[in-house]
Amino acid sequence: MSYRKACPRTLDRPIVVFGLEPDELVLVGLAAGAILFAWDPVPAVLAGGAGWLGLSRIKAGRPPGHVFELLYRSGLLARAPEWLRAPHLLPRRARRLDVFPGGQDDAVRDYWANRPRLDA
Repeated sequence: MSYRKACPRTLDRPIVVFGLEPDELVLVGLAAGAILFAWDPVPAVLAGGAGWLGLSRIKAGRPPGHVFELLYRSGLLARAPEWLRAPHLLPRRARRLDVFPGGQDDAVRDYWANRPRLDA
């Protein structure tokens, strides 16, 4: 009898319940709960089931975080309230990151003037 256990290939595999991650389950539950209190139980259950099926179809065969990337690319995350936004994401309108505000090329040249270069 061996006392060693097989090590899984991916150690940080996300928790998935019927095809959805916990944050997506909460989203579906909150949407269904809002419909439940605003309207009726039958549409809430139908909307929850439709949301569950829709999200699981969108995520099928994709890496974790695919829905978040879709929301980011579409620009819907930029319209979300401040408390829902991820603090480390750049706005989509950012084309170039510049250390010196305003893109002052003279400041960049002055900064790098006496510093050793790696390529030289």
